[in-house]
Amino acid sequence: PGSLLLAAGLSLVPLHLSNAQTTNKTATTATTQDLGFAGQMGDYSPQDLSQVCAHQTYPQVEASVEIQDGQTVYKKIMKNQTHRYFFRSYNVTTMNQPDQFRKLIINLEPCKGIVYLFVRKTRQCYPNPYSCITKLGTDLERRTKPCAWTSFMSETDRSRDGSPTFFEVPLSSTKYYISVYATENSAYTLTVLADIGAFPRPGNSGKIDARQLRELQVQLSWDPATFIPMGISDVKRYWVYSSMLLENDDRANMAVFMRPDKIMNTVCGLLNNTDREYIQTLPSSCNPKCNTTIDGVITDKRYVFNIVVESSRGYRMAYAGLIMRTDWEVIRQATSDKTLKVIGAVSGSVLGMVVIIYFLMLKLYG
Repeated sequence: PGSLLLAAGLSLVPLHLSNAQTTNKTATTATTQDLGFAGQMGDYSPQDLSQVCAHQTYPQVEASVEIQDGQTVYKKIMKNQTHRYFFRSYNVTTMNQPDQFRKLIINLEPCKGIVYLFVRKTRQCYPNPYSCITKLGTDLERRTKPCAWTSFMSETDRSRDGSPTFFEVPLSSTKYYISVYATENSAYTLTVLADIGAFPRPGNSGKIDARQLRELQVQLSWDPATFIPMGISDVKRYWVYSSMLLENDDRANMAVFMRPDKIMNTVCGLLNNTDREYIQTLPSSCNPKCNTTIDGVITDKRYVFNIVVESSRGYRMAYAGLIMRTDWEVIRQATSDKTLKVIGAVSGSVLGMVVIIYFLMLKLYG
């Protein structure tokens, strides 16, 4: 039998443990110790989370994957499924940044479908989407707030289904637990970045202006992207996308561009719904606004235009996007047909009177 010595005052009192107790203690420690996903070895007493975090063992919940700082992952996800990610950062340089720059970017962009982002910081459990979205796809479906084990979450009331979720939160913890949940078969990209100065931010909140120059030509204008803080990275290039819309291509609502099955304001959504970019432009062409010309547009058709900015560090972000109906009419006559008919009738009458008066004068004066 093993034994331990406990200090009691100035004497040592032996504490005997049976072989069974020693074996059980070792087994329990081995099954509950955390290898980095809930803490560091030796930092705390291990805790059995199998009952508290029962939702993590659901068959539709995937095993946790660690996502690295600055990494972008692309995944397909099934309806009512949850993907889990773990992020940790012990970068002293980042932690020593001023408060306004010591932040974490978590960017979830749907490529197709509807996905929600749930984030918990500091320690487990992982966020539980099933605590606030119940009986999905049935008449008894309910969506409530808040969700269990969640610090930050997407809007889940259907008002922004198909739109990206961009969080820029204070980097006040070294560990973040992330859940991505889908209400239909979807695909998405997830980026986590602590060095926020490397991430491009579309200028003027992503607004794009367009005007038709000629019958088959449209000019796009946008404000250059910015970086906060400055000096970490700069713009490498802009990707310009153009796509003609069908007559039945309508927006789900004004908060979504366009709808969950045709997303046009995320990087991967644009790649899915266009053959390729129309053109690439360099930041040197921006003075002070950026401009490009698109040729070959068809008259009286709706087009969607958007811009994607890429930083020198390789991070991309889409602008807000723009829908435009081309309207170009070539005027080949000075006025309308009705006006011309009236002018013709009046002119004919006047000419007839002149001819009659001419013959009367000939008859009178021989």
